[in-house]
Amino acid sequence: MSAWRHRGKPPAARGPRRPSHFDYSRVSLSFESDGTDCAGWLYRPDGVETPPVVVMAGELAAERRFGLRTYAERLAEAGFAAFLFDYRNTGDSDGEPRNLVAPGSQVADWHAALDGLRERPEIDSKRLILWGAGLSGGYALRAAAEDGRVAAVVAQNPMLDGTGVMGGRGVRGTLAALVAGVRDKLQSRLLGPYRVPVVGDGASMAVFEDPGTRGAYRELVPPGSAWRDETPARVFLSMFRYRALSDPEEITCPVLLVAGTRDELAPADDVAALADELIDATFVELPADHFDHYDRTFEQTFGHLRSFLNTI
Repeated sequence: MSAWRHRGKPPAARGPRRPSHFDYSRVSLSFESDGTDCAGWLYRPDGVETPPVVVMAGELAAERRFGLRTYAERLAEAGFAAFLFDYRNTGDSDGEPRNLVAPGSQVADWHAALDGLRERPEIDSKRLILWGAGLSGGYALRAAAEDGRVAAVVAQNPMLDGTGVMGGRGVRGTLAALVAGVRDKLQSRLLGPYRVPVVGDGASMAVFEDPGTRGAYRELVPPGSAWRDETPARVFLSMFRYRALSDPEEITCPVLLVAGTRDELAPADDVAALADELIDATFVELPADHFDHYDRTFEQTFGHLRSFLNTI
């Protein structure tokens, strides 16, 4: 038997740097939202008695395991607590149908998570920061506008309306998606939901149809995940009507907006325009697509995040 030995430098680790587990602790918590139990993890930094908390949730139809744990670990290393939660009907949270995308209910889950955190003595409940990416970025902005008590908001590549999902399908594709949504609403009453792929394989109608987007989304799914690539088709009806904010001036706390120049789901120009309408906004634009801030541009993105949080 022969062996080959590489005598040069060891290959660099892929993905963002992960801190030591000695820098933080993680406990499982749950909260109730409209009668449904939702699951979450609270990361607490070592040696900080009552840290501020960054509240986080995943992308469209995604679980909290999809790319958020590295952010939570690095935040804890920097002295911040982080609370990652699954929306109802998603991940470890209860509720049916599974992977349902329902903006009104999911924004209500943000409010329920905040209510639960405000009762916990081991954190600074007066310094709650909302962090969302993609669709959750839009939700975080809306929740902040409705709540009025959060310390700050971070919205990375926020989807401010449904055009990222519905745009680009053409007239026929849009009509087909809306018909699928109506079918789901009618069928679900008797036969259960009519489902469509979230990313799919390109052979059938999916929520994300661009091949690059499909591949990047799949990269977020951890090995061995039980997540199913499907969602009730009423997502198309929700996205056709979806708008994150009706009045941006209702957000009075500081806001960090991060956009990617190559992001077609959340165009940078739209995010920049929102920054101009907000009372206290910091806008950062990076040469990135929608999912790069989980990997390729993570260090740049996290650097801006940490600098912003240190001013709160």
